[in-house]
Amino acid sequence: MQAKVICILFLVSFILIIGYAPLAAQSTSKDQLVEYYELCVTKKIINCKAKTVLQTSRSVNLRQKADLSNRQVIFFTSNKNMLINEMVEQGIGQKQYKVDHYLNKRFYELNN
Repeated sequence: MQAKVICILFLVSFILIIGYAPLAAQSTSKDQLVEYYELCVTKKIINCKAKTVLQTSRSVNLRQKADLSNRQVIFFTSNKNMLINEMVEQGIGQKQYKVDHYLNKRFYELNN
């Protein structure tokens, strides 16, 4: 009987800790957000650079994708600090899909 109680208490405490972790992660300082966003933009630049090798492809679609990726590299490299500051001000958060969505949205807003 005591083993069941201990097991239940352990599970309840584990669930409480897991439930609290996302709340603690959301309360981040501005410096941590800047670091996170800088990492995200750098990762985006690296991924776009990797796609630029498709410029020598025989496929028209792949060459177009490589051209788009090349323009994204130029945009994200030259506007990195501005994008980071905007994301901090707007409170985008630390979810990768939100950051990617914001970066793509800004690229198309400023390039069309």
